[in-house]
Amino acid sequence: MAHGVDIAIAIGGTINMIIERLSLPRVPIVVCTDSFSLYECLVKLGTTKKRLMIDIMALREAYEQGELKDVRWIDGRDNPADSMTKSGPFIGI
Repeated sequence: MAHGVDIAIAIGGTINMIIERLSLPRVPIVVCTDSFSLYECLVKLGTTKKRLMIDIMALREAYEQGELKDVRWIDGRDNPADSMTKSGPFIGI
């Protein structure tokens, strides 16, 4: 996720520089995850292992400074990415 956010911020910054010159509103960056523990670490500053915490702190800092518009949790049963990564239909309980 940290790598994806880095790329999103780089691309978003470039797009927003162009958009500013056209006097259009900025494009927000919204991060979505189906990992509830990661979501909680980002929005509530939970605890985790040291190396992962460094990445989470960088993401949290980007969120707090407004580089990310929002961080959203997607319930695993509603995850659209599963259709690209799973071989069969999900049957929820």
